[in-house]
Amino acid sequence: LRTGRKAMALAATLCTFVLSGTYALPSLSRVSTVKSVDSARPGRFNRLYGDRLRAKEMRMRSSMGPAYDAIIDKIVNPPPLFDDPKQAENAVKAVLGSAGVSFLAAFLVAPQFQSTLKEEETWKDIYETLKSQGINTASADEAVKKCERNGILLDVRMENKFQEKSLPGAVNIPLYRPIQLTNPVAILRALAFAFFGVSNSERTPGWLDTVKEEIPSNKPVYIMCNTGGSLENKPGTKFGFESQSLKALHFLRKAGYKNLFHVDEGMRQIPIK
Repeated sequence: LRTGRKAMALAATLCTFVLSGTYALPSLSRVSTVKSVDSARPGRFNRLYGDRLRAKEMRMRSSMGPAYDAIIDKIVNPPPLFDDPKQAENAVKAVLGSAGVSFLAAFLVAPQFQSTLKEEETWKDIYETLKSQGINTASADEAVKKCERNGILLDVRMENKFQEKSLPGAVNIPLYRPIQLTNPVAILRALAFAFFGVSNSERTPGWLDTVKEEIPSNKPVYIMCNTGGSLENKPGTKFGFESQSLKALHFLRKAGYKNLFHVDEGMRQIPIK
């Protein structure tokens, strides 16, 4: 399957080269050779559209006046994109070069980093575990009131989101962070994320250890994020709605935390006064 996919991509790339050389260069480098609109239009309209459209054309010409001829002139004789053929040649080379780089990235570089895009546990596995075990939920208002007495409100959003707005008393320990571009491997990994359309973020190293240091396990912990997420399905979904707070609840439960609550409202849906 992988060999076939590479063969198809190679064929598509070759077609791009051929078509670009056949059509793009002559089109881009074309110097305008304007034909008479009056001599080109009647035969063109009669041949392609017939007498009815020809009559409609005449009505439009009479109502629009000179503006109609100007519009038709731009359609029949569009201006060239480049007046200098050398500029057009450079543009085509850039397009072909981009196609070649994309081909190399798709089938030589990106697959080497595709495995790094996957987390240890997929959302499907987490969803099935949470669904089978069940979770406790709470509203944002309820979480704030509980945390004023004995509970802890754990906000797992990225730090910049937390700084924008947060609930009173919330403790921010981000589950994810932006990919740190500290070395060539990290840069290539970030490019691979972008290529596969994945959010440019990674699990925060040592997140669970940080939580254990700052959040006691003998207190109720209310976990929230930006979207909230849900284990309930709607038409067209099979595994609920993924969220960082649901993932964090799963990880903390595996680490031995018992008294966990999921705040089912995302922070972006909560107005802060």
